[in-house]
Amino acid sequence: MGTTTGVRRVGGRVAPVRVLSRLLSRRVTSRVATAGLVLVLVVLTAFSVTAAVSNARATDKAQRSAAVAHWAEQAGRSLLAQEDAADTLVAEGGADAQAEYDEAAAATRTALQELGRAAGAAQAERVAGWLALHARYEVAVAGLLAVSTQAPAAAEEYEEDFVDPHYEAIEDVVQRAVEDQRTEAGAALADVARSQRLLLLATPAVFGAGLALLGVFLGVLTRSRLQVSAQAAENEHQALHDALTGLPNRTRLRQVGERALRAAAVDGPGRDRAVALLLIDLDRFKEINDTLGHAYGDVVLVAVAQRLSAVVPAGATTARLSGDEFALLLPACAGEDAALETAQRVHAALQRPVQVEGVLLSVEASVGVVVASPGQDDVGKLLQHADIAMYAAKERGSGVCLYGPEFDVHNAERLNLLGELRRAVEEGELVLHYQPKVSLSGEPVDAVEALVRWQHPQRGLLAPDVFIPLAERTALVHPLTRHVVDAALQQCARWRAAGRVVRVAVNVSARNLCDDSLAPDVAAMLRRWGVPASCLELEMTESAILADPARARSVLQDLADLGVTLAIDDFGAGYTSLGLVKDLPVHTLKIDRSFVSAMGADGADAFIVRSLVDLGHHLGLSIVAEGVEDRCTADLLVALGCDVAQGYLYSRPLPAAQLEAWLDTAGLDAQRPLVPATPSRPRRESLPSAP
Repeated sequence: MGTTTGVRRVGGRVAPVRVLSRLLSRRVTSRVATAGLVLVLVVLTAFSVTAAVSNARATDKAQRSAAVAHWAEQAGRSLLAQEDAADTLVAEGGADAQAEYDEAAAATRTALQELGRAAGAAQAERVAGWLALHARYEVAVAGLLAVSTQAPAAAEEYEEDFVDPHYEAIEDVVQRAVEDQRTEAGAALADVARSQRLLLLATPAVFGAGLALLGVFLGVLTRSRLQVSAQAAENEHQALHDALTGLPNRTRLRQVGERALRAAAVDGPGRDRAVALLLIDLDRFKEINDTLGHAYGDVVLVAVAQRLSAVVPAGATTARLSGDEFALLLPACAGEDAALETAQRVHAALQRPVQVEGVLLSVEASVGVVVASPGQDDVGKLLQHADIAMYAAKERGSGVCLYGPEFDVHNAERLNLLGELRRAVEEGELVLHYQPKVSLSGEPVDAVEALVRWQHPQRGLLAPDVFIPLAERTALVHPLTRHVVDAALQQCARWRAAGRVVRVAVNVSARNLCDDSLAPDVAAMLRRWGVPASCLELEMTESAILADPARARSVLQDLADLGVTLAIDDFGAGYTSLGLVKDLPVHTLKIDRSFVSAMGADGADAFIVRSLVDLGHHLGLSIVAEGVEDRCTADLLVALGCDVAQGYLYSRPLPAAQLEAWLDTAGLDAQRPLVPATPSRPRRESLPSAP
């Protein structure tokens, strides 16, 4: 007997399911196969749901019919009992008969209400009609009772004419409700019977077709399984890697970091397996995107990724976290020195310019370094500490910085201190100490610097370096600065009332110089205390001005227009350009104490101080030297032509009462010139003087 190749014959005929499978499997995709399986399941489910719904509907109808029948019967019995009780009440009277009648009437009303509820939610109007009929029946019974008392002979006729019709009307209501429910239930059961017959005919056909297609669809899905697995692996790679650079992303870095921390914990601290994390943030990358466009920025990011991958040690993981932020995880670092050495190599590699379409772009970076302590298992905490170190590197301009707890302004103790500082500002716990500024030409001391202290109720008197950095990182610096200025002006007003004319200097921060309301607020405080603007001097550092030069220049100009004296504090320690100083409406330069304190022993520092004095005088500015602690330094400053000195040689910062005593005693000696006063010189503009 012959057979057809690839097709099995059954009883001389090719198996139809086999043929269908061969034909469809060549054309059906996995999506179509899945849809087919879903369709089969949906159809079968629809049949099952339909059958279940039909059965549930039939059951519900049956239950409703039973409930209607029950309450109809109950209503009939109650109504009959009420009629008997009415006859007894009419015939005999008495409280017991009345109570029996009332109980039967209440039972009838309840039965009518339950009958309506069993018949369906739409029966509310009918139930109201039933209860109205019952109420009329009760009125008729009450009338019968009155007639039987007053005219017994007319009672029977009254009952036939008035009471019996109302009774029969209620009885008809109960019977109609039962008949209506029976009709509705019969129609529903007939529908269910038809649906059941349809399901009995359709279910075998549907199941047969479903089984035939099942083989085809499963074959298609099996073939596509490898493709799906491959796509899943690709998707996983994309989910854990950056699309632009191909480096692992933040999620992947966390996974690798967690494994490294667990391995370090198992190996122990003595095995040179400390985990280190470097966080790299590009400096001024936003300028590249804003100036040249994101296409140039993308080229720079790819170049940075390549340079990082080229310099990292074996086993390290380089990741791009977001934007221009990268990270480097060292799973087996020899310690802080090794981590810093790697960070320096990374920083040096990123110093070289990147060429993009003939344009050389300078790419620099700040690198924060953190080494996990023994037992540490939180990658998120490592990232947080590395981020803190990175921002410290930016602020210092050092390029690389190793994390230390002193950088972390977000630890619990400091957060608690910040909360207490808010209360301290509101409740007046901040106090001012004043350090005199002594004229080196022998003029009377007429200027002091107000330095804030915190009289903490538990910790005692706190120096400003404990809490001022906390305030400067938050918006709290604004009310704090205003509090200090207000307190200084209040003290200045007291001194003026006592006959002392003293100019008071107050420090302001970078955030204050970005606050357009600073000048109006200062003007309001000057008016409140009746102090001339010339009695107030505001000092700001170079870095505060450079944070936002345009905004700072505008705010400073508004203050200068008020007549407030302006000074650049710690001059020489920052990066202020000479052109910026020339254009700013400032009146005084305060030379940083790092140059002043060592000028007697270091000729280079003395040269810098002399240069700064000459520079300031040529710009028409007054020069103040900070950190004067010995007579030799004061003599040198006089020889260099410095105008004012401030430091421990003369006085430490003092409370107001002690400063007044100093002015009356030691301050007189400070007015004596060390050498003959220098000739007067031209100024760019005259300094405001206290009246």
